[in-house]
Amino acid sequence: MEKLTMNDCTKRKLDDTYLVVYAIKNEINVKKGEYIEKEDIYTLVGIDKKGFRTLINVYQDRKNNNRYWLDNFETLKIRGIKNILFLSVDNNKNFKRAAKVAFPNIIFTDSLTDIMPKFYQFSYEKSPKEIGSKIRNLYIQNTITEYKEVLKKFKERYNNVIHQKLIEKYLNNVESLYKYSVNIRKLIFRHSANINLYDKIRLNFNSQKDYVNNLNEIYDKLGSMNDYFGFTSFKKTEWILMLNDLIQIYPDLELI
Repeated sequence: MEKLTMNDCTKRKLDDTYLVVYAIKNEINVKKGEYIEKEDIYTLVGIDKKGFRTLINVYQDRKNNNRYWLDNFETLKIRGIKNILFLSVDNNKNFKRAAKVAFPNIIFTDSLTDIMPKFYQFSYEKSPKEIGSKIRNLYIQNTITEYKEVLKKFKERYNNVIHQKLIEKYLNNVESLYKYSVNIRKLIFRHSANINLYDKIRLNFNSQKDYVNNLNEIYDKLGSMNDYFGFTSFKKTEWILMLNDLIQIYPDLELI
């Protein structure tokens, strides 16, 4: 796959329906004149009706611009998107408000790529994959009874005051997602819990000496990820089960 440019990614047509879109936030250093400032960058990755992963676009957040995200979502509609079923995003109120205006039926879900680093910072695990796997398991049990048992063990392992506060703040929405089938929850959280994806998109500009001059440098980095975009990691059997359950919830959408 050729490297993407900012112009390519901004103008190319998109599919009409994305089953899940992940808004992955990263804080990076951006050089502005003589100064280097920290900025929040959102990388939007979509899963289309065939299960393929697509880089939708990259955005630099504008916290004090209430129309910024609304304009961006309207542009996505112009580029062809009619439906986003599930949107995995952190608690960015302007982002969520604009998404809901543009796509009224959109459903917000937890962003594990936002949650997991917070737990890893205060966990005993040597690798983020270990805590990531445990958090992901909270979302994909077969039944609510099994979920409660896994949650009990999770709380027993992560049981100090810091962990309790993290659980209360970031994992208070899990049980409500069990109104969806296990197949749909696996669809939603398969990539949201993908540490490898998070590490690739998090560009590691973490120290003061590492920075980008503009968004084009980010597109250049992401465009080289030809081992991720344009592929699917769903097995045929599980993909059929996922679509089967989605069609029952969205009978009027053309999903096949």
